[in-house]
Amino acid sequence: MEKVVFDTNFCVVPFQFKVDIFSELEKVLEEKCKIIVPTVCIEELKNVEYGMAALDLLEKKNAFFVDIPKTGNVDNSIINFALNNGALKAKKEGIPIVTLRQKKHLIIEYK
Repeated sequence: MEKVVFDTNFCVVPFQFKVDIFSELEKVLEEKCKIIVPTVCIEELKNVEYGMAALDLLEKKNAFFVDIPKTGNVDNSIINFALNNGALKAKKEGIPIVTLRQKKHLIIEYK
């Protein structure tokens, strides 16, 4: 089972662009995946549009909320966690990333 680490922006994609990121992830990964949301994103989600709705949806989808060490800013913390745990990162450099294309579907980019 592939692990995918969400950042704050990716968490709100279903509400901003009406994309079912969970189904899309299964399509691009060709398997079910374990959704990981670092707890550092929770405070950010509480302060952005659609953030509370995103938290509710993530709980319904059985996302795993994981404490991660804060190393610099939130994005760097998430990247380090993904690198150290063999996970894909929803949107960042240096590791395979899941990206929204044309505001409709997801793709995986390998850099």
